[in-house]
Amino acid sequence: ITIIAILFLIFVLIMTTTSWVEPAVVMLGLGVAVLINSGTNLLFGKISFVTNSSGMILQMAVALDYSVFLIHRFRECNDEEDDPEIAMLNALKLSTSSILSSGLTTVIGFLALAFMKFLIGADLGVALSKGVAISLITSLVFMPGVILETYKWMDKTRHRSFMPSFRGLGRVVCKVSTPLMIAFVLIIVPAYIGSTQNHYLYGGSKIYGPDTRLGSDTEKMAEIFGDNDNYVLMVPRGDRTSEHALIRELEDMPGINSVLSIENLMGIAIPGDMLPENLVDQLQSDHYDRIVISAAVPVEGDKAFALIDDIYAAADKYYEGEYYMAGTGVSMHDVKEVVSSDMVKVNFIAIFSVFVVLLLTMKNLLLPVILVLTIETAIWINMSITHLTGASMFYIAYLIISSIQLGATVDYAILFTERYKENRKVYGIAPRECVMTTISDTAVSILTSATAVSVMGILLYIFSSQRIIGQIGLLLGRGTICSLLAVLFVLPGFLMRFDKYVLRTVGDKKRQNADEL
Repeated sequence: ITIIAILFLIFVLIMTTTSWVEPAVVMLGLGVAVLINSGTNLLFGKISFVTNSSGMILQMAVALDYSVFLIHRFRECNDEEDDPEIAMLNALKLSTSSILSSGLTTVIGFLALAFMKFLIGADLGVALSKGVAISLITSLVFMPGVILETYKWMDKTRHRSFMPSFRGLGRVVCKVSTPLMIAFVLIIVPAYIGSTQNHYLYGGSKIYGPDTRLGSDTEKMAEIFGDNDNYVLMVPRGDRTSEHALIRELEDMPGINSVLSIENLMGIAIPGDMLPENLVDQLQSDHYDRIVISAAVPVEGDKAFALIDDIYAAADKYYEGEYYMAGTGVSMHDVKEVVSSDMVKVNFIAIFSVFVVLLLTMKNLLLPVILVLTIETAIWINMSITHLTGASMFYIAYLIISSIQLGATVDYAILFTERYKENRKVYGIAPRECVMTTISDTAVSILTSATAVSVMGILLYIFSSQRIIGQIGLLLGRGTICSLLAVLFVLPGFLMRFDKYVLRTVGDKKRQNADEL
């Protein structure tokens, strides 16, 4: 998958750049960052299969835009300045704010996963946030030197742009900005509700698809034998009356095929010493009796979880807080309880942290609200599509994508907003004209990164034999497209509508009063 992803990434760069050398320069920067990150993963001792399978591809995809933003800025500055070193200094001055904001929001988005109780989140989150931080440092420290050493080659190998002029797109966006903005606002609540209605998978029972040997064999066994799972319930030994009553209650529950225990083998009046010793040893210890439950339910799902809740309730009635339960389905039930509590925490940390970073870097109270709401709505739309198609979603994929899509694609909104403010403040362009100019200035950079991320995601979806990795890829690819459309078609309307507030920064009023004095 990695080799195919790299080839597609090079193809995307060739199509969106104007030099045959530029893709190689970008890939060099990415390669250095990926190698450093992969090497430093040794510090963790071991990483999960999810991180190992998708970490490198995700790092390349989400960190691509830092080098692209810098190169495009250098090109603009170099056209206006004869001295390339001064041009690079100007490019860094103009792009560092956007790159740092983009990098920090992405790092924070990944780090939010580290607060999950489900340890795979911390594993993936720390590894990816480290990778993005390394990519960020590489872009600002290593890449300027590489660009200065290779810019002559980039100039000599220039070719015509394969991308169209986006001035026309800007005019279209200006014409439809108001209805699109209204429609977007109206869809926020339905999108959020839809994103919460998905049917989730919490364990590994569906990780492998039918195109794999394990997945195919599992499906065939389910077709032949039906759904089944086994649970073990451990209850304190000695209270035969309570145990007998519990077993009767379990046997009457819909979905339970059989209940095996020392109690129903010997009956209420038969002494245990009449049973074979090896059988007794399997069902009874010094302190606990073992109850084996065979259930005609899948390993996980609403039906299985409802049955497990009923068993818990029955056991609690007779042995409150003194029993233990185990089994694959029980483990999935426990995972559900853990990761469900992670949802609010991870999303809050990611949204709040990104908001604070935007507030500190943009020094504007309204812009963080607009940018975060724009990307969050794109995330909700992405998740709602899964619900509308009737597909099940791995809960860990939901949590990962919620953080990754916010952290990675808010970069596009940051770049667009910063360029819009620059065009308004420095060049004094009117809001409507400014939107057209900003789209023309940023569309190629945004499309380069968005195309790379979406292609990487789709490749994971197509080629990964593990469903959870494939679903992360699908959600990432589709979510990136949702964010791209929101940034290019909806965000401009918000910026024009709230233009006078967008241009303000914290402290403007104080400076104005000081100037008057």
